[in-house]
Amino acid sequence: MTRIIAGEWRGHPLPKLKTGTVRPTTDRARTILFDTLRDVSDMHVLDLYSGTGALGFEALSRGARSLISIDKDPKYIHAQKVWIADRGKDFQAYIGDVQRVLSRLTQQFDLILADPPYEEKLSSGMLEMIEAHAASNAYFVYESARRDNRDISSEVFILEKEKVVAETRIQIYKAH
Repeated sequence: MTRIIAGEWRGHPLPKLKTGTVRPTTDRARTILFDTLRDVSDMHVLDLYSGTGALGFEALSRGARSLISIDKDPKYIHAQKVWIADRGKDFQAYIGDVQRVLSRLTQQFDLILADPPYEEKLSSGMLEMIEAHAASNAYFVYESARRDNRDISSEVFILEKEKVVAETRIQIYKAH
């Protein structure tokens, strides 16, 4: 069972569905990611391809100000809404194609999390949309398969750190 690992909701189990193809970020990978970011307090967070919501909810538990979650599977968005319903946090969730939903948003974010299915590659058009939603000094976290050794070519983001945890490659970029 996947649980929140730190912060206000430490130990609380995350939504789990018996069907679907999501691959929640492991506890170890989330620990390494958030230890690397250090402080997400008061950040506005965008969780793309959110699945169970593990990354975004971890950020809220650690003090993020708000979270917008996007996933194409209504079962996962519904489970996220049920899980967070009584927790008193600024949370919005959208069902649909991530790029299409993102094109309708106007907000800027301090932390953008992208953990797409490993077979899906981040297109240049999608990266441009992510760049457009990045606040100054924003972080962009991109998860991919360990064997995917491509770096993102961006005018906005510079690779700050890269970590490999089991089969997951985590890249942390910073807007400049």
